[in-house]
Amino acid sequence: MRPHSPDDSDAGSSLQGLARRIRTLRERRGLTQEDFAARCDISVSFVSLLERGERNPSYDTLLQVAAALELPLGELFRLEDAEDAGAHRLVEWVRLKKLGRDDVDRLLAVAEAMFSGGPGASTPPAKEASAACASPECGRPVLARGLCVAHYHRARRKKAPPES
Repeated sequence: MRPHSPDDSDAGSSLQGLARRIRTLRERRGLTQEDFAARCDISVSFVSLLERGERNPSYDTLLQVAAALELPLGELFRLEDAEDAGAHRLVEWVRLKKLGRDDVDRLLAVAEAMFSGGPGASTPPAKEASAACASPECGRPVLARGLCVAHYHRARRKKAPPES
């Protein structure tokens, strides 16, 4: 009997990590094991074994898995960080909507305007914004009519006709 080496346990934990990652990615896409197996051109029982870490996939199988998940191969091996746990949802949404670089840049500019803390905040306004809010001492990036989000909506509410 061969003695257990540290490399064996590292390989086993890596295989378990890959198995969990494949299952998580499949579930995020709303695929059943049957749908996933069909996309990969492998059996459902093999998918089950892969997701439990009981089979070591070949390079060709990994390519099929990545293609079925519509991801680059390297994404199968990326470790999820607690800090970016929600980032995958945003990335998936961008992919689903087939947004181009210009669309993503605009989305980031809007997000920066929404989440920059306002007056006195440590976060500087977005560099992409062409102007600052026209309201005195605000300085937040503008979205429309020279006003930031908060001031724009306040101005709209003031102009709204009174309800009867």
